[in-house]
Amino acid sequence: MTPAHEWRRRGALLLFWLVPALMGTLGFVLVPSRLNPGLSVAGILGSQLLMWSGWAAWTALTWWVGDQVRFRSGAWLRAALVHLLLGAVVVVGQILVQAEVGVAFGIAEPRHLDSTIVIGIRSYGDVFTVIYCAIVVAQQALRWYADWQQEKVRAARLGADLVQAQLRTLQAQLNPHFLFNALNSVVTLIGRDPALAQRTVVQLADLLRATLRASDAQEVPLAQELEFTRRYLALEQVRFADRLTVHGPDGPVPATLVPAFALQPLVENAIQHGIARQAGPGAITLAVSRDGDTVLLRVSDTGPGLAAPGTSRGAGTGLANLRSRLERLHGPAASLTLRDFPGRGVEAELRLPVRAVPD
Repeated sequence: MTPAHEWRRRGALLLFWLVPALMGTLGFVLVPSRLNPGLSVAGILGSQLLMWSGWAAWTALTWWVGDQVRFRSGAWLRAALVHLLLGAVVVVGQILVQAEVGVAFGIAEPRHLDSTIVIGIRSYGDVFTVIYCAIVVAQQALRWYADWQQEKVRAARLGADLVQAQLRTLQAQLNPHFLFNALNSVVTLIGRDPALAQRTVVQLADLLRATLRASDAQEVPLAQELEFTRRYLALEQVRFADRLTVHGPDGPVPATLVPAFALQPLVENAIQHGIARQAGPGAITLAVSRDGDTVLLRVSDTGPGLAAPGTSRGAGTGLANLRSRLERLHGPAASLTLRDFPGRGVEAELRLPVRAVPD
């Protein structure tokens, strides 16, 4: 919380407890009582302000303790015990505050401490307990509302990130060079291998259709993400022919959710900065493994590596956007790492928490 927010919070507390002080003053002025014999309006207002300012101080203390000991899953009992103890302190403390104010203004007679507490509990214990509970509930309600607002902002940002990822993927596929290369491959194949040319056109159409029809889900099953990536690589294999070999992953993959379009920028990077920058044949390997509650996705190539002249891998907007999405989706539980093997290629590793695929 910023200093400005903290000051606004304190000001709101004072204004809130000023209302019952003014109402109490008005009540004593309009309806004279034996509790205010001979007190002027200023005296009544002063006594009420002092009494209710005690509640302002108790509210600040209660909310500070509430910030330190929150009602969280697995910590409810601890928080309840802390508030039970603090509630007793607040009730007794407010009884003593009102007793001292009453004596100072001639509203009450001085008594021994034990008598003051016993009489105060009998007279105000239940009311003060309700007020304390209301203070605790109000803090929880404000906190839950703030968390809900933050979740709305987070969801909106994630939605924007997903749309951006979809647009970047579509942009990569509608890139003139990509389309030119794909169509040029088709033209070359028409006379040599008409069947392969036809399959290539169908693959290109399927890839574009899959992107356009992609749902708004932030995460998709890993098997679906791999299938999309294979389609993209299949078109690139037509373009590079014998210069590109694709390996893996072999066998079944973990049933987990992964960020939609997470692998595409990694594969695009591997082709653009790896395979396309070497004259001889190269390979891209997709690997999937699971380590406890973490799934590892690796995309490696046999290109020149990060230190090759003209290479800027890791600094592009595609990887920056992917890192941003990972942070917002999973926080520190997810990461993207690039490992350089000079002259032998680069490995990009995605570490993601395992998330069950809904039925």
